[in-house]
Amino acid sequence: MHQIVLTKGRGILIAGVLTAGLVGVATQNAVAQQPTAKPDPIMIAAAPAEPLPEPGAPVPDPAPAPTPAPAPDPDPAPQAAAAGQTPPAAAPAPAPPAVDLDTPFAFGDFTWMLSNPRNHDSVLDGKYFSGEFRVDTNYMYDYNHPIDHTLTGTTEGERTGEFIIQALNIGGDFHAGNMQGRILTQFGAVSTAVPRNDASYSQGQWQLNNAYRYLTEMYAGYHINVNHGLNLQVGDFLSFIGLFSYYSFDNWAYQPSYVSSNTPWFFTGMRAQWFPTNKLKFEPWLINGWQTYAKPNGREGVGGQILWRPTENTDFVWNTYTLGRDVLAQPKRSRYHADWSQEWKYYDHPDRFMHRMGFTVTEDFGCESGGGVVCRHGNKATPAQNFIGIMAYHRWWFDKDKFGATVGGGVMNNPGRYLVLLPPINGLDATTANINSPYFTENPGDKFKAYDFQTTFDYMPSQWVTWRVEFTQRGSNVPYFTGPGGITPQTTPGLYYNTGDPTALVPGFTPDLRKQERRWIFSLMVKL
Repeated sequence: MHQIVLTKGRGILIAGVLTAGLVGVATQNAVAQQPTAKPDPIMIAAAPAEPLPEPGAPVPDPAPAPTPAPAPDPDPAPQAAAAGQTPPAAAPAPAPPAVDLDTPFAFGDFTWMLSNPRNHDSVLDGKYFSGEFRVDTNYMYDYNHPIDHTLTGTTEGERTGEFIIQALNIGGDFHAGNMQGRILTQFGAVSTAVPRNDASYSQGQWQLNNAYRYLTEMYAGYHINVNHGLNLQVGDFLSFIGLFSYYSFDNWAYQPSYVSSNTPWFFTGMRAQWFPTNKLKFEPWLINGWQTYAKPNGREGVGGQILWRPTENTDFVWNTYTLGRDVLAQPKRSRYHADWSQEWKYYDHPDRFMHRMGFTVTEDFGCESGGGVVCRHGNKATPAQNFIGIMAYHRWWFDKDKFGATVGGGVMNNPGRYLVLLPPINGLDATTANINSPYFTENPGDKFKAYDFQTTFDYMPSQWVTWRVEFTQRGSNVPYFTGPGGITPQTTPGLYYNTGDPTALVPGFTPDLRKQERRWIFSLMVKL
């Protein structure tokens, strides 16, 4: 914010005193007054009157007029003390701070964007380390009332009817010279919900899911001063395929649509970030796979991002993922995916109660090829396996960012279900599902279509805190969401517990899956 400072100046012109042989009268006028402030009047006492002469007495010469003392001026700037003297010019206002045109994307304020934190200040910033602290808590009320309190098809809310610590993140960024480093912990329900969707760690030994699950970001890097910057980084870093941030505080809604929720939250590998201008970024990746800690088969995935922000009000992102072989026991099956997002802030009037509006649209297309499937024009023997999805969100801001409201949602079509989040029926996860998923299959040719929408209201008393209330409804063409009977076997009356091998049928047990889910989400989120 640029502040304009006004310097007050007053010129005072003191008229001479004219005497006509009777009384000396002093008159003073203040001129060049400040337009917005009326100066206090300056009073000058009149000289005592001379007694009248006796009749017939000679008239004395007029006495010289007394010169009044200059009025004190409260302003620090020196003023003219006599008539006809030109007052000095007022000091020029200080120039506004220069816009940073060197640091990438520092030319504007992008805190309005979906997936960007809205903080303008950093309370934990230091010379060599900038700290970060996040807490995400929720309470969800599901109209299906599952008996085992378990939700399906989401990594942003795993249980219902309970107070949940969704995520607790502590860490920050190290920076010394050209060295970079970032670490952020991952405690809470998310440390179980996200790693279970990765089967790559089961290829071989050392259980990387346990080694990495409590860290969400962990990488080292080196900065090179070329153009507007070049960063080389290796480790585990966030993916923005699907636009939404991994951290709910940064988003316009709590429950992302399928285009975001069913695409990668993170990658493990290396990346380069090249900024040829302060408005453009090219970021190629060489990674182990599609949201994987390890490499599922014999080939890495290749991808990248192009990010362009031509103005402070617009944002364009193009993400691509190719060549990754991400299905265990399918070493010849390759995955391809394209993800495009556009954001536009089209209304911005800070002086009004409803002062900002913006919207986003995201389109995703992908497929798998090889290992018995094709991208298009499949048949019963070789089914087509692909993904098409779109989501859109609109947001309003009120009362200087104290309140916010969002509406949005999306649709998806994923024959083959290779990006559908597997319901954790009887403890099933991505690894055991590669052996068998007896209750909800993900075989080539299996159909899956779904929709969702969200309505969100935020109260943001400061830039560090968000209280959120959200209603979400989701539906699918096949039973997928947890119903009243739950998805966990009942071992004894009132006790629901995983039983036996999750790849086998449990005698007398049938999971209660429904085609629709409606729930309220209440959350408190903090970021420092």
